[in-house]
Amino acid sequence: MKNLLCVVCILLFTISSYSQSTLNRPQTPTPPFYYEIEEVTFQNIKDSITLAGTLTFPSEGSNFPAAVLISGSGPQNRNEEIMGHKLFWVLADFLTKQGIAVLRYDDRGTAASTGSFEEALTEDFATDVEAAVNFLKTRPEINKKAIGLIGHSEGGVIAPMVASNRQDDISFVVMLAGVTIPGHTLMKLQKELSLRAMGSSENYIEQELLFDTELMQLITTTPLENLAEGLEIFTREYLNEHPEFAKSRGMQVETYISTIVSSYASPWFYNFINYDPKNALKNTKCPIFALNGTNDTQVPAQENLDVLEQLKADFPEKQIITKAYPKLNHLFQESITGSVFEYGRTEQTIAPYVLVAISGWITTIVK
Repeated sequence: MKNLLCVVCILLFTISSYSQSTLNRPQTPTPPFYYEIEEVTFQNIKDSITLAGTLTFPSEGSNFPAAVLISGSGPQNRNEEIMGHKLFWVLADFLTKQGIAVLRYDDRGTAASTGSFEEALTEDFATDVEAAVNFLKTRPEINKKAIGLIGHSEGGVIAPMVASNRQDDISFVVMLAGVTIPGHTLMKLQKELSLRAMGSSENYIEQELLFDTELMQLITTTPLENLAEGLEIFTREYLNEHPEFAKSRGMQVETYISTIVSSYASPWFYNFINYDPKNALKNTKCPIFALNGTNDTQVPAQENLDVLEQLKADFPEKQIITKAYPKLNHLFQESITGSVFEYGRTEQTIAPYVLVAISGWITTIVK
C-alpha cells in the first residue's frame, strides 16, 4: 500500500475514512465558475489505457499556457483528494483564473480511468503524463509551446522524467515537495521525521533507524525476484536477535514479518527505493521551480532542495529556483508539527501564498 510516500500510510487511510460531511474545506471551489470546464478522456496508446480527467481554461482569449497536474504516490483521483482536501482542484481553479489552462486526471486504474494501478511502476505513470501532454497538443485552445508539468510528491519525480525525455515539448516544471534524493535515503529520513512529529521516544526512533539501515541495504543489493524470501529471512533473524524490537511494536513475530514482506517486496516499492532522480533532473533543460515546506515529514525540504542547489552550482546555465516555506507540511498547509494527523484536522487545503507563487512563476516563464 503506497500513499503520499508515507511510512505510516495506514494512518492516512484510517483518517480518510472519517465522514466527509464533518470536514470543513473552505478553499474547495464552488460555482459559479467563470471559466470553461470540460470532462475529457485521452489515450495512453503504449499501455492501451483510457485516462479520464478535467480540462479547465479561460472563457475568453486563446493560445493559453497549460499545465498537467501529476499526483503523488497511491491511487489518486483527479483532485488528489485526501481527508476531504482536494488539492488539485484548488490548484486548478486558481491557475485557470490566472489565465493558465489545467489538465488533471484520475490515475490509471482509479475512478474513471482504466488500467491497473497496482501493477504500474513510476516509469509507467510517466507514460500517462506523456499521453496527457500529447492530448493537450491537439487542443486548439492551448499554446503548444507553453505546456508544463506540476508534480506533487512522487509526481515531482515523474515530471523531470518526462521533461528530460520530451525536451521540445515541456516548457516548465513545478515540483511540489518533489523527491530529488534516492528512495532508500528518503525512506529513512521520512521514518525519522514522521515518528518524531508523532512524539515517539528517541530510543524507539533509534531502534527503527537501525532496523531500516539494514533493511535498505538488503533491498538495494537483492534482485527483486529474491527479495520476498530475503526479507522474510532477514526480518526473522533480526527479531530473534532483538526480541525487544518486536515486542515494542506490539505485533506478533509472524505478523510483523508478513507486514515487512508485503510492504517492501512490491515492484513499485523496489523500483522507487532503488531510483535516483538526479539523472533526470540533470537532463531536464526547461526551467524548474521547486517548492518544499520545512515541516514536511514525508519529503524533507533541506535534503531535497540541496540536490537542486548543487545542480545549479554544477550547471550554472540551468534555470532552477528553490523555495523552502516555513511551517508548511507535505500538503503545503500551515502546520505545527507536520504530522500526518494534522492533515485532516486542518481546514486549509493549501496556503494561498503558495498558489500565488506558482502562478506568478509560470506567468513569467511563458510570457
